[in-house]
Amino acid sequence: MQHAGKWVIAAAAAVLAAPAIAADGEARIYGDFRYALVHSDAEGTPADTDLAGTNAHAGVSLQVSEGDYSATVVYERTLANDDSVTQLDSVRQSYLQVGSPYGTVIYGRAPTAYKVSGEKLDPFFNTGIGTISGAGFADAPAPVLGPNYGLSALTSDTVGNGFINNQIAYVSPTLHGVTLNAAVFISENAGDNEDHDFGLGAEWNHDAITAGVQYLNLESTLANNPNANFNAGLPVPAEALRFYGGYKAETWGVSASWEPIDLKNGGLDRDYYFGAGWLKVLPQTTVAASYGNTEGTPFEGDSLSLGVFHELFSSLEVYLAARHTDRDAGVSSADYVAGINFGFSLAHSGTF
Repeated sequence: MQHAGKWVIAAAAAVLAAPAIAADGEARIYGDFRYALVHSDAEGTPADTDLAGTNAHAGVSLQVSEGDYSATVVYERTLANDDSVTQLDSVRQSYLQVGSPYGTVIYGRAPTAYKVSGEKLDPFFNTGIGTISGAGFADAPAPVLGPNYGLSALTSDTVGNGFINNQIAYVSPTLHGVTLNAAVFISENAGDNEDHDFGLGAEWNHDAITAGVQYLNLESTLANNPNANFNAGLPVPAEALRFYGGYKAETWGVSASWEPIDLKNGGLDRDYYFGAGWLKVLPQTTVAASYGNTEGTPFEGDSLSLGVFHELFSSLEVYLAARHTDRDAGVSSADYVAGINFGFSLAHSGTF
């Protein structure tokens, strides 16, 4: 018995003395400070000049990984840098992301795949002309901030439009260039009003080419349910689709998006069309243009945007942009913008 006890003690000592499985970790602080001087001139209203924060934000992330598995927590806030009610300091996203060889799962408040698919097409995203209605940034209502004319509010950089609460999302591994995604947005209503929203999508990437489709089924909006996860300026529940594609070379690129949005309960359906292109004319200077058209929206019409972006040095960019919008109601408007963007990311890695 004593002999057996010695073996037990020896085995326990060997386990305790064995090296622990090492986990790699990375802590990161990042941010994007954005500011613009916007001059807006619309028919029938006095010209207006404003300084506007264009969805500036900062955040922290912590990632721990072991082999092919990882867990990442992200917490990000809006940086309020003007007096607009739409620029109040608030939480943009807060989520846990778990990665594995079988795909990635996200829990919490996070951007939808629908939003991300549109954001990357728009060279004017979160600039002084980043509004879907054609109004100046400081004058536009909160649901339309971020994307340019021709993209819907479901692409917006504001919570309730592109960043959605109560989300459980899955992104598949990439196979033959194809990545699938799915998400459910849990309703906080009770009883018969507990209607969950969901999204599905697929994207194909090959060399410089991207093509994809994203779908959202919205069972309620803030217009008819104060607890709805989505706002998006929609008067009734809706089904939204985005068909999109792009080509991105080293010095130039083009992109396009079509969003047919089916409003349920007899609402007038909406269509959003968007196309853009950019060209690097100097190593640190890029010119960009976009065209947008909307049908069935409260601000239907078409719009043309032009801009020049120059990188003063790493992470610090200045730009000039202009947009002219003609609405079918007979109202035209023009926006002229001078802006500055500063992005940063500081990371520290270690093993524990």
